[in-house]
Amino acid sequence: MSGRILLLRSGAVGSEDAFSGDVTVLYTHTVVPRPEGVAEALAFDARGATLVISSKETINYLLPLFRAPFAEMLAVGEGTGDFLRRVVRGEAGRARQRATEDGATSARAPTPVRVPESPGAAGVLDHLRKSSTALPARLLWPHGSDAAPEPLEQIRALGIRLVAPVVYEKRPLTSSELNPSILADFRAGRFAAVAVGSMAGLDVLLAALDVPAASLPPVRWGVLGPETAKAVTARGLPPSLIPAHARLSDLLELLRKEIR
Repeated sequence: MSGRILLLRSGAVGSEDAFSGDVTVLYTHTVVPRPEGVAEALAFDARGATLVISSKETINYLLPLFRAPFAEMLAVGEGTGDFLRRVVRGEAGRARQRATEDGATSARAPTPVRVPESPGAAGVLDHLRKSSTALPARLLWPHGSDAAPEPLEQIRALGIRLVAPVVYEKRPLTSSELNPSILADFRAGRFAAVAVGSMAGLDVLLAALDVPAASLPPVRWGVLGPETAKAVTARGLPPSLIPAHARLSDLLELLRKEIR
């Protein structure tokens, strides 16, 4: 069996980082911004509030937001946290340059970015409930159209004033819209492992293959967190590998070690 890894991404082609040659990316959704949601997020009063970021798409659509004076930012997953920190540092650097050009003596320090111990929305809720500091009075959580409503309702139940605009639409591709050569390679057993970037992407793949889980080619499955692992198993697939840190790079390296 080859050492190829299939990476499922519920994003648009060209929106992700480059991967090494042993990784084939199957994009499973189209993603487009929702202007009214973007405008609502950018108009939010950031002073003293908490910002939650759960995807790179959100970051890309809301770049001006990261110059705002939030008290803290929470990133859903360590990969998103790494990307968010780079963006925040870049925006802070540009703010310092503008302050220097305007003759100001100092600029605001970058907003701290924290990553909850557990990935996903469950990790954000756990972080808020267990925080040693007081709960934030206000929280902004911009998200995609596919986000589950339950975590948002649970945050409101904590007494937090939550603003949660939909800033991008995510539509699953039909079977005929997916890359046919990648599907053919999967059916032929030319992949040794599958890295599940999101459950939405996995569901698109399974719908396109349209066979019982027991009839799929034997591959190692890998996911970013325990909640996703439970969902994968619930679909009749074998237990998944989970990296110590919720980063795609760590997941891919874990799968490489397993299949070689």
